[in-house]
Amino acid sequence: MTADAYLVILCDGADCPEPEGHWPVRFEPHTHRELRRLLKKHRGWRRTRDGRDLCPNHA
Repeated sequence: MTADAYLVILCDGADCPEPEGHWPVRFEPHTHRELRRLLKKHRGWRRTRDGRDLCPNHA
């Protein structure tokens, strides 16, 4: 039996239609920092100075 970690970043915007940011398993990032970098570069996610993560709908 194996256990895998599946990293997810949640949008901190109010009433978000797509509240999760994740990445395909075959290119799985190993840390939340790597996941945030990939989401920013390829999908438009943003991290604010106060530490909130915002999806492209709220960025």
